[in-house]
Amino acid sequence: MADKSKTSEASILVVDDEQIVLNLVEDTLTDDGYDVTITISAKEAIELVKQHHFDFILTDIRMPEMNGIELVKEIHEIVPTLGVIFMTGYANLDTAKQAIKEGAYDYIMKPFELSEIRQAISRAVAQRQSATEATLSQELNKIADLSSMMYASGDLASLMQLSLSFAIIQSKAKAGVAVYFNSRQEELIVMQADGRSGGAEEVCRFGVPASDWKMIPTPTAACLLENEVNHPLFGLSQFQAHKDKILPGESDQSKAVVIVPLVRADTMLGIISLFHENSEYQLKSSDTRFLGFISNQLAISLENLQLLEDSREAYSRLEELQDQTIQMEKMATQGQMSAEIGHELNNYLGVVVANFQLMNLRIRKGATEGLERFTESIEDHLDKISRFTKGLMDNSSMKKATFAKTDMNTLLTRIIEFLRPQKRFRDFDFDIKLNNDLPQIEIDQGFIEQVLYNLFNNAADASIDSPIKKIDIGSSVTADGLVRISIKDYGSGISEEKLPKLFKEKFTTKETGHGIGLVVCRNIVQRHNGKISVQSVSGQGTAFFIDLPENQDITEKTAAGVI
Repeated sequence: MADKSKTSEASILVVDDEQIVLNLVEDTLTDDGYDVTITISAKEAIELVKQHHFDFILTDIRMPEMNGIELVKEIHEIVPTLGVIFMTGYANLDTAKQAIKEGAYDYIMKPFELSEIRQAISRAVAQRQSATEATLSQELNKIADLSSMMYASGDLASLMQLSLSFAIIQSKAKAGVAVYFNSRQEELIVMQADGRSGGAEEVCRFGVPASDWKMIPTPTAACLLENEVNHPLFGLSQFQAHKDKILPGESDQSKAVVIVPLVRADTMLGIISLFHENSEYQLKSSDTRFLGFISNQLAISLENLQLLEDSREAYSRLEELQDQTIQMEKMATQGQMSAEIGHELNNYLGVVVANFQLMNLRIRKGATEGLERFTESIEDHLDKISRFTKGLMDNSSMKKATFAKTDMNTLLTRIIEFLRPQKRFRDFDFDIKLNNDLPQIEIDQGFIEQVLYNLFNNAADASIDSPIKKIDIGSSVTADGLVRISIKDYGSGISEEKLPKLFKEKFTTKETGHGIGLVVCRNIVQRHNGKISVQSVSGQGTAFFIDLPENQDITEKTAAGVI
């Protein structure tokens, strides 16, 4: 057996039942720079293929234990890509056909000249190299597309499985292990893959502080692992506890381990270990370059997936903040309503108490005439309190956070009746024009009521200095089948340059405004698959339009956390 510590053009297994032929071929091919292993036994040849990597097998066809055709068939069950060159002194058409069927690169007749062996091997190597380059080009295209493909899917486990399996196949390793952080960089995941089965699975995970990970040495390129002390993760306190998963069978000296770092911007994102059963395996410069390409693509994909995960989390947090903003605005609206409710009730009760006091004073003086006017005033204000509280009860029923078919005309009427007695709306004329053929629509009444109440308040605020205290309310059906609600005031209006900013956070036209009211209105309407728009002329008033579809996807709304 030749010295395998040196780099060779190809590794060749020679099988023949004649020792003199084996010696002759070994000397010839070794002199030409090939890595040559010889054996006189077909059975031993099978065992050698199981234990070592070969590029070609040069075998006699006629042998006592097993003929060369049968030997190659069995070997191809183990290594389908092994190149074949047949030798025979008993050529016939049948054996030639069988040799071609097994994908033989060449077919040499005995006795042969040494130049024939050299030429046959040289042609086979050149042919294999050409085929390998074509295959490599295809595989490079696959790995080049890996980043975008996996970035789109966002599947970290699949990315590592495909990449680990790809690295094992291309480096002709027997197995491999990938160690990498999970998407939140809280745990190291260890994944193992078998080169024969092609399967890859997670075998364990363990927590590692990010600060400890940053302290580990970062290899710059793929390299052979001399011993476990040289492993980049050796310095981690958890290494020994999980060594049997990170370096399975490392104590077996018949294996060679190649470490492939996954590095991006001087930060190591993970490590791939490739296990070769030949302890004399040598890492060629071409292998280093190719593994470097794989690791670079994989590192980019890992970084992209991390950025994708970060963006997803940021978007999720944004949605949560929007929900909180809506709820806070709703609470603020309810707080404002409560304050105004208390104020109105106090006004009514104040009149009632005042009339009782006047009645009591008159009775004490014995002046009982004209008391009916006090009782009529008390009765009138108690009736107003009754109607006011009834409006509150009707309105409170709309605060259930559920989607249901709703008559928008009835909802608008109830809200207006609720608003009329309030001090800020007492001087307003409500011009109501409702479409009697309006279809019922599926809404969350509590949220839509919040939107309407906000718009009515804005209309009142905009009309403080206006001589026209009037709000137009309308309902209709648009050309595309949406139910439209309109609320128009005749107040100060909004300038043309401010209109585009109206639904943006922190923008307000009020001195004491917080700038999120209309943003919340927009979000609520959008979550109903509707749209809100505005028309305004400075100094002439503003009109808001809410367009809502008749039906909602309740399942989708529940999943979004709206209900």
